[in-house]
Amino acid sequence: MRSTPGDIDTTMFIEEVKKRTNIPTEEIELFLHLWDVREYKRNDIVLKAGMIPGFSIFVLKGCLRQFVVNNDGIESVIYFAEERHFTGDLPALRNKVPSDFNFKATEACRLLVLSRNNWEQSVSLFPWWIEAHLKGYQKWATAMQLQMAAMQLKSGEERYLDLLKRRPGLFQRVPQHLIASYLGLTPETLSRIRKKLASTPKS
Repeated sequence: MRSTPGDIDTTMFIEEVKKRTNIPTEEIELFLHLWDVREYKRNDIVLKAGMIPGFSIFVLKGCLRQFVVNNDGIESVIYFAEERHFTGDLPALRNKVPSDFNFKATEACRLLVLSRNNWEQSVSLFPWWIEAHLKGYQKWATAMQLQMAAMQLKSGEERYLDLLKRRPGLFQRVPQHLIASYLGLTPETLSRIRKKLASTPKS
């Protein structure tokens, strides 16, 4: 379902943009006219691998997962985007090339989306947006680098505890098998880790 940003509360979008730039609220509100609101049901595909991305995303409500699928059809979760997250495949969007990533609604979502055409228009009309969006993308890229390093340097238990500390809310809204995929574990291994920690006396 589509609607316009004027139909909903866009306060969190304005707040997140202001974290990245000193642009007045009035100009951000003008910029919002280039965005649409889309509603997705749980398990809806938002962006599909192999296709050129049609839009950039800001999550107003819900949770998306970004993932790849290997030749055996196994899904590997790359990232979870919750409220206040900018997401999408920025390089593929800008370069008009097919994305390697799928984006799927892990739960019902309300998203602000900026179409590729409007994204290009925003470059000339709102040049500050590039800087703001790149800062959001850099945050995502940093999270990816830390995740890849953790896969090599930390045990499954350490990765689990790190995620629990950084993003505890994920465990209330994301199924365990998807958490396991994100951590590079099987669901059985994650279950054993959780049982072990639950049975360990707290100091």
